[in-house]
Amino acid sequence: MANNALTKNTKHLIKALYESGVKNFVVSPGSRTTPVALLLAEYDRQNDDINLYIDVDERSAGFFALGIAKKQQEPVVLLGTSGTAITEYTSAVAEAHISHVPLIVLSTDRPSELQGNGAPQTLTQHQIFGEFTKNYVSFTLQDEHPDVTTYIDFMTQKLVHESKIAPRGPLQINLPLRKPLMPQLGDKEDIVVSSLTFAQPLKTIDMLKLSQTRVLILAGPNEDADYLPELTEFSNRYHVPVIADVLSRVRTQKTVYGIDALLKSGMITPNYRPELVIRFGATPVSASVLQWLKSENIPVWYVGLTAGSDHSRHTTRVFQISPNEFLSQTTVTNNLEFYQLWQELNAKSRQVTGEASISRTLDNILPEQTTIFVANSMAIRDMDDIFTGKLTQNIYANRGANGIDGIVSTALGMSSTSSQRSVLLIGDLTLFHDMNGLMMAKQYQLPLDIVVVNNNGGGIFSFLPQATAELYFETLFGTPLNLNMAKVASLYDMPYVKINQAQDLKTVIVAPIDGPRLIEFKSDRLSNVKAHHQLMGSNK
Repeated sequence: MANNALTKNTKHLIKALYESGVKNFVVSPGSRTTPVALLLAEYDRQNDDINLYIDVDERSAGFFALGIAKKQQEPVVLLGTSGTAITEYTSAVAEAHISHVPLIVLSTDRPSELQGNGAPQTLTQHQIFGEFTKNYVSFTLQDEHPDVTTYIDFMTQKLVHESKIAPRGPLQINLPLRKPLMPQLGDKEDIVVSSLTFAQPLKTIDMLKLSQTRVLILAGPNEDADYLPELTEFSNRYHVPVIADVLSRVRTQKTVYGIDALLKSGMITPNYRPELVIRFGATPVSASVLQWLKSENIPVWYVGLTAGSDHSRHTTRVFQISPNEFLSQTTVTNNLEFYQLWQELNAKSRQVTGEASISRTLDNILPEQTTIFVANSMAIRDMDDIFTGKLTQNIYANRGANGIDGIVSTALGMSSTSSQRSVLLIGDLTLFHDMNGLMMAKQYQLPLDIVVVNNNGGGIFSFLPQATAELYFETLFGTPLNLNMAKVASLYDMPYVKINQAQDLKTVIVAPIDGPRLIEFKSDRLSNVKAHHQLMGSNK
């Protein structure tokens, strides 16, 4: 009877997830996952719209699921086995928490009688991710009481809904299981889940007519639905200039790009000072722009479903509605000369050489609406300074915790959502941190071009004060790895191309290919520092 209950309740859990809209599942196999993994695989065979991925490396699996959820903006399930395996999801769960991505961790566990008694592969999994998860629940899948089944149905739907409402984020469902673990495969019992529906909250504000005539929009990284059409129409109609972060998904040739370089070069003079800044999105890639707003004491209205998290502590008013809802209910009579002044900034000459030339080349050659995933450290800063959004606005990164772990796996997860080729721009050190993730590229032949800027170490540290500690810098911060990228590609049976200059990318990118490909561009860290100092004409 215990196995009957296990089979029935597990199938209810899976179907409740499915009927709540969960279609993507990433499994890190292990003994304790047996009943859930087997019944999930059976359900996958019966439903064409389910995507089931197997990733044997838990850390990679966590970020792979994160990539899918980030792109689809829908919850993704992670299934893992008991013990330290579950702790490997922590980095991805932390990133999902900070960047508001819906993940659902199904952590299979040892039963209560094995807890705290020296049983192998056992540790306390109760709320193991702490404050990183929005909610936690434990299901006893082997309990035969009918209330348990209805509880699973209700709570699963409730939790999936909770993961999707602002602030979105990860959840944990813990599943303590005792042997025997084999479910009844091929069971024909019809599983009926009582549907739980949720009314959508109304999001309205009184119609705003702004009195200011020098209004500026700062569009930060977008964690929610796209609003490019609404923003474009608003900007054009009311002559409101837009500074668009590279991760805003609203950067076009009509929006101002590279604000960090513009500020550091001294090009933003008092003539550009707005009376009001309307801020959308998460923390911008450019630290300088928030410092500028604060130092100039410019009033900031922060708009968004999760608006209010402002480490600069300079927000003067918060509107917790979506950007498109705000834009549809706001009017302003902006100064045309102010608008044109900001628009002219894009014409300022940029001396793009070295590593940054990769970002410029990608801007010019990629097919329209190509998805680009960008690693942290130098890659994302170059993209923010250089990339104009000429052909695509689909730029993503892990800018919650800003870590360099799991970048490869996140990009691969994202690439799995589309048959169109996507691009990962990454450094050699960041690639090394997630080389195991390349196995998913091989296993599923995912259409991803991995462009590795290889400067043999941590390039960003050359821009920081510790670079002056010459006696210790290379060992502690430069950290050269001397990786042979051709051998890395060979290990995962991946085509490898070395380019000597950025413009060679065009020839490579247009060449037809299926599956993943690794493209290496070698760089020198010291030369890169000089190239960045000269970006806006500085001779430092």
